[in-house]
Amino acid sequence: MKLFRFDEALDVNTATERELGARLERLWDKEPLLRPRPEMHDYQLTYPPAVQMEKREGYRRAPSDEEYLRDAVGAFDAAGYYFHFGFCKYRCRYCFHYELLTKHQDALMARYVDALSLEMRRVRELTPTIKPALFFLGGGTPTALPTYLLERFLRNLLFHFGPPATTMSTVEAKPVTASDDKLQALVQAGFRRINLGVQTLDPELYAFHHQKEEMRVALDAIERARRSGFEFINIDIMTGLERQTPESWRKTLAELERLATSGAVDSVFIYPYHDDPRSGTYGKPGAVPSFVQTAHSDAQARALFTRLGWKELGARFYRSPRHVRRELFELARVRVNPAYGEVLYHGLGNSSFSIGDRATFLNHRDVNDYCTAVEKGGLGIAYWRTLDDSQRATRDVTFDLLYSPFTRVRSRAKKYGAETMAHHRKQLERWAELGLGEENRLLGTFSLTPLGKLVHQQMLPQHYLAEDRRELDEAMQQRQQAGRRYRGY
Repeated sequence: MKLFRFDEALDVNTATERELGARLERLWDKEPLLRPRPEMHDYQLTYPPAVQMEKREGYRRAPSDEEYLRDAVGAFDAAGYYFHFGFCKYRCRYCFHYELLTKHQDALMARYVDALSLEMRRVRELTPTIKPALFFLGGGTPTALPTYLLERFLRNLLFHFGPPATTMSTVEAKPVTASDDKLQALVQAGFRRINLGVQTLDPELYAFHHQKEEMRVALDAIERARRSGFEFINIDIMTGLERQTPESWRKTLAELERLATSGAVDSVFIYPYHDDPRSGTYGKPGAVPSFVQTAHSDAQARALFTRLGWKELGARFYRSPRHVRRELFELARVRVNPAYGEVLYHGLGNSSFSIGDRATFLNHRDVNDYCTAVEKGGLGIAYWRTLDDSQRATRDVTFDLLYSPFTRVRSRAKKYGAETMAHHRKQLERWAELGLGEENRLLGTFSLTPLGKLVHQQMLPQHYLAEDRRELDEAMQQRQQAGRRYRGY
């Protein structure tokens, strides 16, 4: 039985901001732990959280080859590989991540590209039979590299791993660095899906966050990517940006509808701005939209894509019917389940976070430390942590809540044991009572409702094991106290 039966008639996707705010207040009154916490700024997007691993000395080590094969690879026969490029032409106003500006950095970028090749070679030496199922080139942005270095990286990628196995393998690009020669090099290497970091489609807000750059730069990149041969184009959009107003969001939604209905873009990922202690807006009430205002923006976007007939496969990740058909076809063709716990996710490059079968690991954050590590013949791993079955179950459940259309409850219980899933079953029952999700007992799954998708990031820590929650709280408190002096994930 659900609580708040008097609210069931409220469609949160079409509710006014005031109606939605009242609904959220009633939710938080019933479940105070779901109220957003400024000191946490909802950063718990991995499990165990990357921010806590670097704070424990016991995790600071690289695994032996035997440990890597046993605990990272395990019984997996396929892998998704993420390649990190922490370089940018300029830092966007909303960004606080560790990145290096490309100016006067050609020598470092060349060293880095060569180090990536060394790590690729080492990975293939350790796992010659693993099937590379998916590539993701991100950062930062790989298109920040000079063309000759991007081409060098792509030649190394094809030599060590072969061409992308599916058209869903993706490259990120900052629109201003997506030149025709770089786009063509990526297409020639086999990439057919590109993710452009646009963030807003309000011209004034775009210029504010992109150092006075005109929004035409982003729209032109979308058009040129299509002409270059990219079959699937995604754009990232942020909610809750500094200076975002209801009017600026309406402009973004109107342009999103135009791009979607014209076929210019095939998928859209909408995600909230995280007001990190390193950002210029942190600790300044009113500098960014409130959680309710941001949630209302999220709900309006969901209403738009529902009306357009796009599918939300994972909270805030909208795909066109064409994109959905191709994605399902590709997954069936390569016979890979992309969920955590089902395939190895290995990140190459500095700052990369990886998920294995019974381990999670982080690469060196500093780019020079990373290069030195792989130049010595090893992997780039700086932090290593093995997981027990309870932690593996938690990892898989929280991943599903973040990115999957549904949470696999019965299959996780079968894999890790009913006792390890007892805590999660209890939480999921609670979410269903609060109207945040629905259980399908026939399929053994749990799916978020539109209301649940608005608060799903606040739901995640309630699934964490007690010791990991304590460690996360400690790490975030240290992060908050350090403010802009903080140097870490």
